[in-house]
Amino acid sequence: MCIIEELKKVSRVVNYEGYYYKLSDVVEILILGLLCRLQTLKDIHEWSESEYVRETLREKFRIKDIPCYSHFTNLVGMIDSNKLNKIFMEFFQKLVVTLKGKTVSVDGKTVCATANMRHFKSALHIASAFVVENGITVGQLATEAKSNEIPAVQELLGLLNIEGATIVADALNCQKKTVEAIVSGGADYVLAVKKNQPNLYEDISEMIDFKQTNEIEKCESPLEAISKTEKGHGRIEKRTAYVTHDVEWLLEREKWEGLQSIGAIATLNETRYYISSRKLSAQQLLDLTRQEWAVESMHWQLDVIFGEDRTTLHEENTQKTLNILRKTALNIVRTYRDKFEPKLNMVDIMRKCLFNPKFLLNLLDRFDDVTNLFPN
Repeated sequence: MCIIEELKKVSRVVNYEGYYYKLSDVVEILILGLLCRLQTLKDIHEWSESEYVRETLREKFRIKDIPCYSHFTNLVGMIDSNKLNKIFMEFFQKLVVTLKGKTVSVDGKTVCATANMRHFKSALHIASAFVVENGITVGQLATEAKSNEIPAVQELLGLLNIEGATIVADALNCQKKTVEAIVSGGADYVLAVKKNQPNLYEDISEMIDFKQTNEIEKCESPLEAISKTEKGHGRIEKRTAYVTHDVEWLLEREKWEGLQSIGAIATLNETRYYISSRKLSAQQLLDLTRQEWAVESMHWQLDVIFGEDRTTLHEENTQKTLNILRKTALNIVRTYRDKFEPKLNMVDIMRKCLFNPKFLLNLLDRFDDVTNLFPN
């Protein structure tokens, strides 16, 4: 069943100022508008009122009445974002079938526009889980501040079936309780280490430096190393990965459940340190630490494609609802592109949806075909 039909389960009929509306119609209009890369509620509403779109909505989606703009925005605020998020997570976990053997990049994003809004105690911060191999977001949880990201990530991991996956995350989420949540879920971890864990950071940096310096003397457990030169964004960067499975000497090893290896990624400008519950090779560390940043590409798309950081809506529930539906649109377009239009970029696909309703309907039909390949 198509994701739109699933998300419409938040439906209820609302009597608003004497008019009766279905919230499911509002959800549907929002998703369709976002698939066309429309950024604001005003843009989406104006698009839905255009003659050719109204005809499509009436014939293909059985949406007969479009509420006026003030009613439309208030109806968006009535959508239960928590229920919407639950449906979103259940659907897209089914779409990826299993996380076993896959890499899940976990990180938080602050919706910058909410930082100075009087209706928010602090800026809205949303932790997300992104499956690298599929390019799909499978879950998120909202918090009121970046400082609350740590418990939000721990809770999010508990809501996902992460068995057999490898969780990659930045140093903020290098926490003992996070490690426990990952291991108890049957997954592995590769976590960056910085000075927020001072003892661990000092021990790893000193040991990596010691092993590098004493390589010539052939110390008992030498580092495995591999280098790769990469080109991108107008520059050339050499990255060297160092790994050792010699972790018995770590003073706090017992506090980091499942710890099997430590490593470092060195570039011209910095050295970053890592811990993992896997006995990684240097090549694996090189690859997995690149994937740590995969979720950032989704965050970038939220800002560049949908202008999320410029969204000036003052209602927290509406901000959460739109974040979920933007990710829904990205997931649909990414899946369609990878299966049917690999030569097109996502913005080109969305532009076609905007100017050609038949293309939009075809995209949804093809996405529906993909989802029907997977078990319920």
